[in-house]
Amino acid sequence: MIVDCHTHLNRYTPDEPPSLAGRYARLRAEMEAHGVGYALVISSYRVDPDRPGTGEILEMVEGDPRLGVVAGIGWPRLEAGDLGEVREWLEAGRLRGLKLYPGYDPFPLHDRRVHPVYELAAEFRVPVMIHTGDTYARRAKVRYAHPLEADEVAVDFRDTVFVLCHLGNPWFLDAAEVVYKNENVFADISGLTLGAFEPRFECLARSKLNEAIAYLNDPTKLLYGSDWPISEMGSYLRFVGGLETTPEEREGMLWRNAARVFGVEPGAGGAEDPDGVRRGV
Repeated sequence: MIVDCHTHLNRYTPDEPPSLAGRYARLRAEMEAHGVGYALVISSYRVDPDRPGTGEILEMVEGDPRLGVVAGIGWPRLEAGDLGEVREWLEAGRLRGLKLYPGYDPFPLHDRRVHPVYELAAEFRVPVMIHTGDTYARRAKVRYAHPLEADEVAVDFRDTVFVLCHLGNPWFLDAAEVVYKNENVFADISGLTLGAFEPRFECLARSKLNEAIAYLNDPTKLLYGSDWPISEMGSYLRFVGGLETTPEEREGMLWRNAARVFGVEPGAGGAEDPDGVRRGV
């Protein structure tokens, strides 16, 4: 089984389908092509014609057993304390998690206006995903996205589970320390490149990620994610297949950790992993 815990249905480039339905169909086709049995779709920090809101995504994937939804929460909603709709979705069991976008939105994670998100996540036992590290947008302010920012809220909100997206790239070891130190913090390895991995950067990224894996030395802490369509699924799975992992670390990363953190119940049929081994669940 492969669980991709980090995908989007946003339109980032003109060559991507203009309709949400077209992008949804493309995501399902990519999952089929690469043996991904389950994926989480994350909504954006803003809504516009190319970035559907959480409600639109929920409606589009309704009834699809192989897709779950994580609600992105933007700063305007946090400033206004406008989480009523998010609570309704959580009460209905329609969300697998919440996501914050510090860096894209200029706010520190410890701002008191963000605290209700952590409390809501703890109440409904869903994780809070946090963007960490480099940003897709040039105008974002990455100091807000440094992984050490997450340590403060991880310590103060011990009943909340956090997932550091992108393992803090390029601050891999800083992110690894936050994950290592806090039992309520995990990380995904998504979005380390745009499109397919270029050989030189792939070598660098693999060495840095191998270093973080060795530092953690814990098969329960890292989750596989691609950040599709920003990153290519096939290239990403090949990249992961070349990491220096134990069998337990590999299995944990590819599906087991995400299944536990997000409450996913993978199907019994299994799915093919990057080296062709058939895995049952």
